[in-house]
Amino acid sequence: MGSAQLVRQLYEAYQARDWQAAEAIVHPDAIVDMPATSERLVGRAQVVGFQRDYPEPWGDLAVLSVIESGSKAAAQVEVRAPDSVYRMAAFWEVWDGLLWHGTEYWVTAGEAPPPGRAHFVVSGP
Repeated sequence: MGSAQLVRQLYEAYQARDWQAAEAIVHPDAIVDMPATSERLVGRAQVVGFQRDYPEPWGDLAVLSVIESGSKAAAQVEVRAPDSVYRMAAFWEVWDGLLWHGTEYWVTAGEAPPPGRAHFVVSGP
């Protein structure tokens, strides 16, 4: 299975709350870094457990796009939560056929631009 397919399947498993399917494609020694909050998840149990234990209702997750380059893949993901819309760029590397190292950058969609940049705002994604 290619890296893009693994990444897509991971986030689709999260949306389905199918933790067993997620565990099946995450490497036992996986690492996920979230630089915006300086968090690091280490090991399959912590990576999948972080999602499983996140307070509900956390919203509907959709994979918007995935691109692949060999053992690496990048995804753009959107989460429509009850109170906000979030976007995430994820970068993953595959090792031994499983998702091994990921970096996720989360932002809140729809934030106001800094002063002087309002003329760049467009509607839509």
